[in-house]
Amino acid sequence: MAPLLEQLVRQQLPEPTDLDIAMNKVVARNIRLMQLANDLTQHLEQQAVASTRQLRSIQVGAIVLALLNFAFIIFKFLGALRRSDLAVEAAREETEEILETLREGLFLVHRDGSLGSQRSASLDQLLGRALRDGERLADVLHRLVSADVATVGLEYVDLLFNDSIKGSLLGQLNPLDEVAILPLQQGSREDKHLSFEFTQVRREGKVIAVLVTVHDISEKVRLRKDLAGAEEQARGDIELLLAALEQEQALIHAFLDSAFAKCEEFNESLRQVEASPRAYAGMIERQFRAVHAIKGEAGLLGFVHIEREAHRLEDQLAALRRRRDVSGNDLIALAVGLNALRLQLDRLREIGTRLQRYGKAGAAAPLETMLRQIERFTHEAAKDLSKEIEFEAVAAPLAQVSPALSQLLREAVPQLVRNAVAHGIESVEERQAEGKAPKGRIRVVVEQRENEMLAVSVWDDGRGICAETLRRELVAAGRKSAEEVAGMDDRAIVAQLFEPGFSTATAVSRHAGRGVGLDVIRELIGRLGAKLRVSTQPRQYTQFTLLVKA
Repeated sequence: MAPLLEQLVRQQLPEPTDLDIAMNKVVARNIRLMQLANDLTQHLEQQAVASTRQLRSIQVGAIVLALLNFAFIIFKFLGALRRSDLAVEAAREETEEILETLREGLFLVHRDGSLGSQRSASLDQLLGRALRDGERLADVLHRLVSADVATVGLEYVDLLFNDSIKGSLLGQLNPLDEVAILPLQQGSREDKHLSFEFTQVRREGKVIAVLVTVHDISEKVRLRKDLAGAEEQARGDIELLLAALEQEQALIHAFLDSAFAKCEEFNESLRQVEASPRAYAGMIERQFRAVHAIKGEAGLLGFVHIEREAHRLEDQLAALRRRRDVSGNDLIALAVGLNALRLQLDRLREIGTRLQRYGKAGAAAPLETMLRQIERFTHEAAKDLSKEIEFEAVAAPLAQVSPALSQLLREAVPQLVRNAVAHGIESVEERQAEGKAPKGRIRVVVEQRENEMLAVSVWDDGRGICAETLRRELVAAGRKSAEEVAGMDDRAIVAQLFEPGFSTATAVSRHAGRGVGLDVIRELIGRLGAKLRVSTQPRQYTQFTLLVKA
């Protein structure tokens, strides 16, 4: 083709045949070139399609691998999540099992005072009721304990939320460590005690909550009380034994006979009293005198434990004396108190029996022995009331001590010397201001009078009995009106001292304030057919004289 073209170029006028040949050859060459170009294009397309397919296969493979990897990751994640859920569920079940089986009550208190939702199953039983959602610690405490205890307890919990204070340092200050729970129902006798322990819950050094642990310590408190009661009883038995060793057996027997007779009469009164306020009031007044007499005689003989038990029963009777709505239910507590007193008397009787068995028995107690007991009792009363006294006893020589005289010395004289110390003898400062000796004088005299009469006198050099003062006190106590006391002579006014419930003492103590001591004497002299005389001079002396047949 190239030589032909070069020949045609050199010819100035090529032949038509040569041009046709050349054109045919050019066309043929162009066709061939186009065919080759088409083949090349098809080859390139085929290669491109193959590359595309290969790339697509690679991409699909990559996507499949990515999906498989993602699926593997998801599978592993779901497996881990499942294991985590199982662990959480197991922990929740374990927590529930722990909360279900715990005997203690557990709950959280948040900073705002609200209670957490997770609580031990025993908590509701310990608190006596189910807690409601949204309740606050203040609501719970005010329902369980007294207002004062609840207030102090809430202040203590507020202190625990102070981030700078460690709870371990406040443990000994916990006011709810041992608290008596208010009865759920009015009149309930349930004696329940709970202990609240508090533990700070911290996060990053901040107190976020307080964990409260509640323990029922009722049994512990009861056992402690029982132990204390047993120890007190043991001390009482020793006191009774030592006192009994110092006493004449005749005095002990006389006391026991009298005390048991009074207790038996008390018990019968409780069983047979008519169910009416008037009958209750009369029975309480009678038994008040009886218990006071037992208390005075026990004090005289040095039986402190019996005296203390009688004083407790006397407290119960005194509370009922002031009430107008006494019912049969109130007598139950009296029966319990009476039983406690009888138990002490039973112990003394057992001690007396054993002493008799070992040979410590004797005839009737001599008068000197009884006067020594009165002297000891008088000094004890003075010591209790912070008074300074000198005691003197004068006794006529008697062949024997009659039962009536013995009863006066055991039951009446202790009340009179107690009154002399409590109401008659002044304080050292008062006596010195009056120009008297610092120590008050009390004298007990037993003498034979004419007509076979015995006289027992109790004299003191104290403040005496002022009729005008008594008038004012009778009006102030509401026992008499001003018009009534104005129309009474001094003798009638002094006689009011022997009325039940009237006392000039400003406070109740072991020795005064009941308003029953002289009432006991009035009842006693009525039983014995004795007589009583009172002589007094204000700011100088008072003398009570008891007269009885020898």
